[in-house]
Amino acid sequence: VCCVRDGYNVNLALHHLERGGDLAAEIVTNDVRLDDEGRIAILTGPNRGGKTTYAQAIGLMQVLAQAGLFVPGSQARISPADGVYSHFPADEELVRGTGRFGDEAQRLRQILEQATRHSLILLNESLSGTHAGESLYLSRDVVLILRMLGPRVVFATHLHELAEQVEAINAEVAG
Repeated sequence: VCCVRDGYNVNLALHHLERGGDLAAEIVTNDVRLDDEGRIAILTGPNRGGKTTYAQAIGLMQVLAQAGLFVPGSQARISPADGVYSHFPADEELVRGTGRFGDEAQRLRQILEQATRHSLILLNESLSGTHAGESLYLSRDVVLILRMLGPRVVFATHLHELAEQVEAINAEVAG
């Protein structure tokens, strides 16, 4: 499980403190609940809406908890993970000649080969290196695979249609 009440991104909080900002006014807290009731969170919303910050916060909370350190929030219950995997946009490696989409797919494949039911996977705009129709189709398949594998997952995406298909994905896995 990863359940946190009033959690926040400690990295963002430290950045605001360095600038002399008012944390109470600038930091938005959020609850996190990844457990047997729901192990995959699909985040959608506008650019600069906090999706990436939220996904990073969950990864930081996991690492801090496993190190025995304070977890930023008012209450937390976090099970150890055997691995924390992130799939965030990266600069293209033109040397390989795979392009952005090919690079994304290779990095995602490595995660899927290593992850287990006890892992935490953070996906941020994954598979967006192709057009929206293909991205939706591939992302849906990845979510199905992850649903069957069973890790805790946060998938931040602009694909609102993916979030709308959650019930159908759950029905397909259950059936």
